[in-house]
Amino acid sequence: MVGLIGISHQTALLEIREQLVISKEEIPGLYEYLNRQCDITGIFALSTCNRTELYFEADSSQVQNSKDFIDTICNAYVAYFKKPDSIKQYLYTNTGVKTARHLFRVSTGLDSLILGEYQIVSQIKEAFSWVDNTAMIGPELTRMVHKAFEAGKEVRTRTSINKGAVSVSSAAVELVGKKLGCFSNIKSLTIGSGETGTIVALNLSKKGCVDNWVTNRTHDKAIQLADRVNGKAIDFSNFTQELQHVDIVTFTTGSPRALLTKDIAEEVMAQRNHQALMVLDLCNPRNVEPSVADVEGITLFDLDHMEEVVKTNFEMRKGKLAEAEAIISEILDEFESWLNMRLMSSAISSITSTFKNIHTNEAQNYKKVKDEEGAKKISEYGDHLSAKFTRMIIKQIRDVTNEGRDPEKVKMIEEFFNFSS
Repeated sequence: MVGLIGISHQTALLEIREQLVISKEEIPGLYEYLNRQCDITGIFALSTCNRTELYFEADSSQVQNSKDFIDTICNAYVAYFKKPDSIKQYLYTNTGVKTARHLFRVSTGLDSLILGEYQIVSQIKEAFSWVDNTAMIGPELTRMVHKAFEAGKEVRTRTSINKGAVSVSSAAVELVGKKLGCFSNIKSLTIGSGETGTIVALNLSKKGCVDNWVTNRTHDKAIQLADRVNGKAIDFSNFTQELQHVDIVTFTTGSPRALLTKDIAEEVMAQRNHQALMVLDLCNPRNVEPSVADVEGITLFDLDHMEEVVKTNFEMRKGKLAEAEAIISEILDEFESWLNMRLMSSAISSITSTFKNIHTNEAQNYKKVKDEEGAKKISEYGDHLSAKFTRMIIKQIRDVTNEGRDPEKVKMIEEFFNFSS
């Protein structure tokens, strides 16, 4: 059984979403806790600027009621992060093939704030690397993630859904252009040189931004990015001082706490004589205190303020949705067939072992044939009959269960042939 618990820009504002961010360091503890509380056998956690999703797998034979099981996991998930029960109203859940469809839509950018977003693929790869080849993930989730990568590649190859501003980072630069106009006159500081910061700085450079400054806690990384954009690397410890000299600052770090507080912002703006400063916070959790927006001269945009660019983006790409959904359905059918065969494998194993055991026991107890050659022929004929009956029954099972798509019938057949219990 595979399933999903999630929260995203579609169900909650940023102030809610940032409460459930899952870091790499939290994965082992979360897995152990859910394993003890709910018998979860595997997890995969995806945390991005606009979503946090926990994918899980469990032994379906241990799940009596899917809804009750999901409720138990939701309760444990919220309890682990010590959040109030009220936060559960923002969560969405899925099980089975619906879980896979959701992940495939995420990996192709169809479920993103920016339709067709491509940055999500590398974020899924990074999240998967946290659990890959560990005891924290099993074959079902592993297969599902790999098929999600395949879906993302096929949609981007066979459609043009990812052309233009197709990440939050590039959309933020589009927003800068709409608000401030000519890029050649803009002085910019990008804080953070990870993937998001790199995309911001590169896009600013492509748009003609000459005063393109970057900073990072690891100064060597800031230097490397500055070289790529013909910009300037700023020492991270001094970035607040540099805010006196720029028109726009973009925060893209993974810091769990605010880097720009209202007090700091007030000091900066006093030194600037309250000359206008545009602040972009592309982080979850936020790097900028919301109250910074109240400081005279500052215009603050966070992830929930991208509506203008998002609407334009959607209108440009909505014609490709049907084509992309068709590709997802193709790959989903392949995954569902594989999943169903795995579901039937236990039933098939029970049937095979049952006939084999019957044949072995009866052959040993058959006393009428005394010579070795006769016993060998009887054994061979018994093997033949066992294999034939097994094939006939397995074919019937596949027909009756619709190739494993009816889990209740599969489970019933498995129990029926489990004579050892």
